[in-house]
Amino acid sequence: MKRINFLTIIFLMAMPLIDFAQSHRECYNTVSYCETDRKSGFTKNMQSLSGAFEQGDTSEVQIIVYKNMEYRISICSPSNPEFLGKFQFKISEDINKGVWEETTIYVDSTYEDENYDTQTVKVPKVQRKRVYEVTEKVRYDNADDEMSQDFVFTSNKTRKLKVKVYVPKAEGEEMSSGLSGSSYACVGLLIEHQPGVISGFSR
Repeated sequence: MKRINFLTIIFLMAMPLIDFAQSHRECYNTVSYCETDRKSGFTKNMQSLSGAFEQGDTSEVQIIVYKNMEYRISICSPSNPEFLGKFQFKISEDINKGVWEETTIYVDSTYEDENYDTQTVKVPKVQRKRVYEVTEKVRYDNADDEMSQDFVFTSNKTRKLKVKVYVPKAEGEEMSSGLSGSSYACVGLLIEHQPGVISGFSR
């Protein structure tokens, strides 16, 4: 029986990790190649991200948007230009909603019977408590907007949003460029901002 070198086993086990790390190095600046909208006054936001993602994967990130600011969110993948127009992304927000929660407890109740003896029985009592439930509300889904690869909006208050990106799969087995022929795609999530239009009177 042939002996397998221990170092060979470690190298084979580490290959996927090496490939993944290399993918991230190649993708670290992807967002810089996304098409911007500087002509409209937008500036790149520091929350913009780049990364390597397995084709067919889903990724979710959390961002903060501020009151009376206008934002533009867009997706690009220079390594896979065939993905243009195929990225699906959703923008959602966790909403705290107060609801009344009712529970039934049993308490002791005393009374005198016909013989004037004190009797104790258990009677039900409903208790109400205000609790808060977190529900996810989808604010935007580009699947309902002809798969638009960018979205512009203004927030009327400061809030935390979640951006969920669905990375499509290439029709062929090989990638068009980069990432050493792996199944990973370089994806850029570009976030841009500018002061929004404030309506109403001001002092």
